[in-house]
Amino acid sequence: MLASQTLNGVLLPVILIAMLRLINDRELMGNYVNGRIFNFIAWAMVIVLIGLTALLVITSVFPTFLGG
Repeated sequence: MLASQTLNGVLLPVILIAMLRLINDRELMGNYVNGRIFNFIAWAMVIVLIGLTALLVITSVFPTFLGG
């Protein structure tokens, strides 16, 4: 179960980046592209998620990394 959760955590940022690139394509989305504020929030969340994913992978490989 831990391995599948780790794999899901690793794949989630990749999928979110692909979705954000698609939603910002004006040719594809027309008037429905993201605004600047939403883009800032979305990309900030993706960056936070990438950091959390890295922490998940490190703690999965090295269980005593955080002293646990």
